[in-house]
This record gives sequence, C-alpha cells and structure tokens, in this order.
Amino acid sequence: MIRHLTLAAVLPSLALAQSPLETTFANPAPGFVVTNTPSPITGLFDINVTEPQGIVLTQIDLQVSANHGTNGQFAVYLTAPGTTHVGNQMNAAAWTLASTAATVHAGGRVTFILQTPIALAPATYGVAFHCIEANPVYHGGTASAGLPQTYVSSELTIDLTSMRMRTSDPIDPFGGTGNGFSPRQLAMGLYYTIGGTSVDFSGTPRAGPSPLTVQFTSIATSSAPGGIQAYVWDFDNDGTPDAFTQNPQHTYTQCGTYTVSLQIVDSVGGVTVTKVDYIITDIVTPGFTNQIIAPNTVQFTDTSTPTPGAWAWDFDGDGLTDSTLQNPTFMFNNACVEATVSLTTTLACQPPVTVTRPIAVASTIETTFQGGLVTVGGAPSAGNYFDVDVTNPLGLTVCAVHVNSGLAVGTPLTVNLYQTEGTYVGKTGDATLWRLIASETVSSAGGGQRTFVPLSSPVHLAFGTFGICMEHIGASPTYTNLGAPLTISNADLSITAGLSQADPVFDPAAATYSPRVANIALHYSTSAATSVAGYGYLGSGCAGTLGVPTNVSTTQPVLGGQATIVVDNLPLSIGVMALGTVRSAPPVDLVVVGMPGCLLHHNAVVLSTMIGVANSATLNFGVPINVALIGMQIYTQAASLDPGNNALGFALSDAAVMLVGQ
Repeated sequence: MIRHLTLAAVLPSLALAQSPLETTFANPAPGFVVTNTPSPITGLFDINVTEPQGIVLTQIDLQVSANHGTNGQFAVYLTAPGTTHVGNQMNAAAWTLASTAATVHAGGRVTFILQTPIALAPATYGVAFHCIEANPVYHGGTASAGLPQTYVSSELTIDLTSMRMRTSDPIDPFGGTGNGFSPRQLAMGLYYTIGGTSVDFSGTPRAGPSPLTVQFTSIATSSAPGGIQAYVWDFDNDGTPDAFTQNPQHTYTQCGTYTVSLQIVDSVGGVTVTKVDYIITDIVTPGFTNQIIAPNTVQFTDTSTPTPGAWAWDFDGDGLTDSTLQNPTFMFNNACVEATVSLTTTLACQPPVTVTRPIAVASTIETTFQGGLVTVGGAPSAGNYFDVDVTNPLGLTVCAVHVNSGLAVGTPLTVNLYQTEGTYVGKTGDATLWRLIASETVSSAGGGQRTFVPLSSPVHLAFGTFGICMEHIGASPTYTNLGAPLTISNADLSITAGLSQADPVFDPAAATYSPRVANIALHYSTSAATSVAGYGYLGSGCAGTLGVPTNVSTTQPVLGGQATIVVDNLPLSIGVMALGTVRSAPPVDLVVVGMPGCLLHHNAVVLSTMIGVANSATLNFGVPINVALIGMQIYTQAASLDPGNNALGFALSDAAVMLVGQ
C-alpha cells in the first residue's frame, strides 16, 4: 500500500480547503453512462495545482450508475508532474497508482474516501479514475453544450477540455483497444486540504526485463521554512540509502520484485513514503496469435513481452502440457471448432504467468471485443455494418465467427450475415442491395463473453471489396465507439468497421450511429493453406417478374464431388447458366442486347440450359478428381427466361464464383 505522511502527522497547523472544487452535477443533468459492458470504465482529464504550498486530495465524489453492480471499486492514477493525459490513454507506463477507495452504493452521488490521501505539489497532472461496479454518469454531446471546459478555485484547476471516457480492463485501466469518447464531462467533486508537508514519487517504467533502468520522480512538497532540504531514496528496501538527488535513475540488474521508499527532510524532520512491490523485473505478459497452415493444423506464435525463458502450451483444455516450443504447431481433430488454448510462460525468478482464451481452428481476423454500446437496451434486433476487402486472389472461406452478445447465458441468439458488392456506405436503407449469406442460431455465451457461431454452410468471400451487415435477432449486438472507423488487416483481407443500425435493419427510417465498430472475429481458410473449396456471391444481376434470380450452391465444389447450383425466381422455371473463366471488372451492362441495367460479371464461355419446376432449376456441376484443378475459379451467372421483362425477354441472376477444393 502507498503510504503518504503529510504535515498533519507532525504539525497541528494543516489548513482545510473552504469547499470542494466541483464540476457540473446538474443543469443539465448528466445523461451518459457506459452501461452496456461489464468492463470497468476509465475517465481521464487534467488538473493544475496552483497553490504554492500544494494540496492533498482526501475525497472524490462522483455521479455513478448502479447498472453493473453496487460494490464500487475506485482508483486514482496520475501522470508525472508537468505532463498530461492527452496521448496517454493507453500508455500504462505513463501512469502511477496514487490511491484507491471502495464503497457500497445505490447510484447517484457517491463519496469515495481515499485510503491514502494524495499529495500534489504545484504542477499540471493527468488524472485517471478507474471505476469498477461504479460506472460514472457524465455529460456528453448536446448535454454538455454550454458547460465550462475548466473549473477553477484559488488552489486548483480542473481541465475538461480533452476529457475522455473509455472502457478498460479490470487490472489495466489503460488496456483495451480504443481511446474512448471525447469530449466528455464527469460530474465530480474533489475534496482537498491546503499546504503541509507531503511526499510521493513515481517510477517509469515499473516493469520490464532486467537490466531495467527506472526514472524516479519525486512528488513532494513542504511548507516548513527552507522547504525540502534533502531526498533519501532506498530502491531495494534494504535500509541503506541508494541516492540523494530529487529525480534519480536506478538500474535493476537482477530479476526480482522491489519495494521502494523515499524520505524527504525539512526543518521539521523526515517524512517517508514506501511503495511495496513497486518495481518488478522479468515478469511476462503472455500472448499469442494463431494461423491455419494446413487442414486442422494451426501455427501458434508467441507474442509475449518480454520474451519468456520457457513456454508450456495446452491446446485442448485438459490441463496437460502439449508443447514446450516457443512457436509450435498443433493438429486438431476437427476443422473450425472452438478450442480453449492456454500458454504458460516463465522468466528468470518470477512465477509462471498464464493466458487462456478460446480460438477457432482456422485463420482469424478480428476487430475488437471491447464492447460498450448497444442501439437500444432490450431491442429485438439490430445490426452492425462493415466493409471487407479480400486481397487474397483466390478469396477465402469463412467457417465460423465470434460475436459479442449481451444476451444472458444460454439465451437463443440468431446471427444473420448479409453481403453486398462494394462498400456498405449508402446502402443501409435498401434491402434489395443485400443478400442473406448465413443464418445461424446458437446459445449466447453471456454478456462480456465471446459467443462462437459456427456456419453450417461456409461463406466464400471472393477477391474484392464487399459490405457486410451482421444482424442479431434477440437483442442488439454489443459494439464499440472508438471515435473513428477502425481498419484491421492481415495478408488475406482487411476489415473496416462502419456503423450500427437500430431495428429493423435496411429500414430507411431506422436510426444509424456512426462511427461504430462491430465486435466480430472471422475464422476462415484459404486455398493455399488448406485447399478449401467455396461458392460465394460476386455481384448482383437484374430483377425479373419474380425479382432478381438467386444463384447459390447447396454443396461445395470438391474433387470427386459436385457443386449443386440452384437458381430461383424463374417465372417459367427455365434458365441458361453461363460459366466463365475470366471475371469482368467492371461488369458489362447488357443494354446493347436489350437488357439495360443487367450486369454480366464474367466472360460467359460455356452455356448450359436449366429446366426445373416451381420457379426453380438446378445445375449439378461435377468436379473430376484431378489435383491440378485445386484453386481453379469458375464464374457463374444465369439468365432467366422472362418474356416482357425487357426487349430481350430475360433477367439475370446474381453472379457467383466457384473455387475448386478438396
């Protein structure tokens, strides 16, 4: 525990501030609260201590919500004197834990009595409030219009010009993947005393591999005549002074966990602060990535920092070590299933550290699972939009997704995936531009958990850019506002997150919110890695009497098998399938043959008549057993006999690409 001894411990003359410095608690009332995620919340802003004698913070009041519990846990972090929170929202190394508090509350204005008063010498500081089960209620958007950006007393200024609210991590207030929302205004009151002798310090960095050089900074003040006369540092708690300067550096050459103390001496005497287990060397933050390299075979890559000295992998959740290599491969029994993988790392003298997370046995790309928002609490459905740019020339086949659902554990969740050619932008209000490519119902893993959604019919995404709409039926998906669109890329594709839409999706009147980041992971295979097959939407055709004819395959085009291609919406149950080997980019408008607005997406080198029943026809495309065909792409699009539809009397189906696999 950090211990601060102020002048109150040695002199009776410590003066109290006349009143707390408060921001705006009402008029207008705070209207924002991050309630849709169980993750803790971090609020970040700046203060400037102008009192020459310094101040000591003793109490913080916040307006909070009880949506995620009432056992409020509160912590205050500070940057070094003279620095700001701006740019350090996710830089844990810039911050020092100054004090903590806890209270059971019922929401509303809640008082947190700091376990350790925080002494602040005259300077500017970045401040972070880390709140667990006490989500702050704050002003934002129009609710903050006209409110002051700074709040000033004769001793202190609260600067909310760039204040930010962000979801964070239970352990790391600066973890996660997003900077959060700004500008925002916390409703808060800071209680403090004036003057006194106090001592505190910070160290940067506080953890890392040995040898670790730490810059220590004294945060101390004294109102005694002559001020501070000496600084005495003990970097390893052995009782022997190690440095006598105000802001020394020290290098820890060996593995260990170190308690540090600083004593300041003034004309009254000495005051000491001790921080237990403050510096840690050779502690590992474990991490890994995974990539499919062959059927059912995953390459794991260690991303732990610093580099561990030993690794222990458990790939099947049985508690037994399956590999001790740094970057092992493992063959699973089934393709595209969810597996629980653990990596335990050790380094030097420190105890083992383990990270455990579920993976899909496939290549993976994901946006973020930070959560934070839904369109409307209790909504029956809602959707997220994002663009996928497939850069792999042979495309990729998605076998499963992870999503973020706020539904209770075990509650049925239906996930619908829709696709459009090109970007989603400008298409959220027109259902005719979208094709349903997957619909699966699973049991929700619960709020704050990743829900695994295997696809019974894998979705093939061709080379190029496509818009995707992910709709949740049963509740709004949980998504994130990072303040800007997010683009995530790997060697095969990139995802650019876009917006959310309230129920029902594609309704021009449904509210949209932008920018919003869908919380999703795509799990996929490629032809190069696993010789995967696929059949996927390429582009739209043109409507006939019954609408745009569909073009899907109910089976995969694998060696020795066949693609069972079904074309629906045929008024006379008659069509002509055109097969091509070269994709047309851009597609060709068939206006010259009397079919204006009908776009042909390939070179149409082979034609095959299709005769069916009940407005539907099927073409069985057999695939020979010839390994040379693996990775071959064949483009398909059907013409529907539809007299009177246009001058030629035909409509065109959607175009698709068929990827031969095994």
